[in-house]
Amino acid sequence: MNLRQSMAGLHTWGGLLPSWLLYVIIFAGTVACFDKELNRWMRPALHEGVVSTQGADDVRDWLQRNVSEELHAFWMHGPTAREPYWRLGWEVDGTETFHNVAFDPRGARPEPMPETLGGDFFFKLHYNLHAGDVGMYIVGLAGMFMLVALVSGLIIHRRIFKDFFTLRPKANGQRAWLDAHNLFGVVGFPFHLILAYTGVAIFVASYMPAAAQVSYSGNVMQYFGEVMGSYHREELHQPAAAPRSLDALIAESRRLWDGAEVGWVSVHHPDDASAVVDVRRRDGSRIGTPQDTLTYDATSGELLNRQDASTGYRAYLWLAGLHMAQFGGSLVRLLYLLMGLCGCAMLVGGLQVWLAKREGRGDRSLVWVRALNASVFAGLPLASLALLWGSRLIPATFSERAIAEGWVFVGAWLLMALWAVLERRNARRLLRHQLLLGAVLALGLPLLNGLTADGHLLANLARGDWALASVDLFLIAVGLICLACARRFSAAPARAVVPGRANRVREA
Repeated sequence: MNLRQSMAGLHTWGGLLPSWLLYVIIFAGTVACFDKELNRWMRPALHEGVVSTQGADDVRDWLQRNVSEELHAFWMHGPTAREPYWRLGWEVDGTETFHNVAFDPRGARPEPMPETLGGDFFFKLHYNLHAGDVGMYIVGLAGMFMLVALVSGLIIHRRIFKDFFTLRPKANGQRAWLDAHNLFGVVGFPFHLILAYTGVAIFVASYMPAAAQVSYSGNVMQYFGEVMGSYHREELHQPAAAPRSLDALIAESRRLWDGAEVGWVSVHHPDDASAVVDVRRRDGSRIGTPQDTLTYDATSGELLNRQDASTGYRAYLWLAGLHMAQFGGSLVRLLYLLMGLCGCAMLVGGLQVWLAKREGRGDRSLVWVRALNASVFAGLPLASLALLWGSRLIPATFSERAIAEGWVFVGAWLLMALWAVLERRNARRLLRHQLLLGAVLALGLPLLNGLTADGHLLANLARGDWALASVDLFLIAVGLICLACARRFSAAPARAVVPGRANRVREA
């Protein structure tokens, strides 16, 4: 057995076993490329394009008026082009419970907007499946499987450049799906390889923590503090004096950084005399924000520490920035979106090839594989559209609104899975109906948005707000594609042709 033959089995099973999980991870990561645009779309208060006039001191005043518990820390981020509002988070001392709010930019004083899952839902689904550390480890294992499948796939494909130009959608089922699998795999191969590697690499300290735990006697936070060069001051357990203006410290940081933009501002132990303020630098034009930080005494405003990221930490940040596409603007994010969709299509094509090769053997278990395919490959996008519908239809005054949105997503996905099981013997009809449902949900969302928010599509286009309009335009494109595909599947299936020896399909 030569190398190609030995790699063929590894590629088949290394890609098949985690394929449904990989689809969820890649799909969620693809959507998360435009997470901030989704955050705006899911908050009607942000559809008017108003620029916030609030300041950091206004946000801190709101926190002092509305949160009476002693805080371990709080942090805030000012308005940006993609997120034109203030965000605030805090941790109550001794609870390890985090709270987050976003403020309506239309008021002179900070007022929280109704909570929503926003695009952050897809970001968390991408990297930990909303399952904490256990989910993060599962995603890491799936990423390793993906690396194995990509490398072995490159080895077994002798005609990789020819595959790039070969797509025969009217060929028999297995040949057409194999062409599609090869085409999307070749187009996105460098992207998928880099993203799979960086996705595993940026969590390597969490996946393999033994070295840090042994070297630092179990104090992993000390390890991270030394790597990042962060500043820490022990609590004095004395009442804090009147704090220095945060807006003044932000202005001073900009001056020291020659006018550079400021990102997160955090205050540690704000009720203690040892309170410090960290001001972090933001640079969206570079791959990997440098994370340079200035630390001030919260009372006197004295500069205590200037943290410039080390060379090793900058290399880590570069890998993280390359994976998360937080650079290069909308064009780079659009490229990541297209390559992510290629990854989803590659997985679908690969599984369809595996099914087509076995459907002539009379294996009864294949109907359950098709049901699982329909539950994941169609169920996840449909559940995501249902989530957007929920964000519009759930009243703004509803308590625990974000949790309700999450249950809309989960409930819709479970219904899609049940539907797939019930229709498991009519795969073609099921797919046609799922496509029609997707068209209705996708095309209906821009209309629903226009009825429930001031920033409808035409208004956004008129004022040149392409970031917000792009969500509606993408939904319209998805709906039209679903309609076109449903029309194709409504036609009677072509009569199967039994292939002879000369027409048999080979994988490579």
